[in-house]
Amino acid sequence: MAYLRPRSFVETFLVETKTQSINESGRVSSKFEYKATGKVIHGVLAGATTSEIEKWKQLQHEISHTIVQRFSEVKAKEGDRLVNGNRSFLVLGVDDVSMLGYYILYYVKERNDSA
Repeated sequence: MAYLRPRSFVETFLVETKTQSINESGRVSSKFEYKATGKVIHGVLAGATTSEIEKWKQLQHEISHTIVQRFSEVKAKEGDRLVNGNRSFLVLGVDDVSMLGYYILYYVKERNDSA
């Protein structure tokens, strides 16, 4: 029998941001390369509910999971990648549910093409 305790399901995610550079015409261009920011998110990974998936489909984004972070500031933004071991997730949206920084939801899509 397994005993469920607080923080049993908390996982660690490393935050990586997309690299940007300025091309010869002076415009900012984003590469599909990510670099580590040194920030770490401790949160609970859960599959997205059907209503969340439908809501994001209407915004023309497909999410697969949500990550709930407690008692911390927002550490990732849209377009960042969260890495947990050999799994990676692309952040599509961030929501401070409590508006006080108590609970932050990251709407993410699991990516299998990048490691």
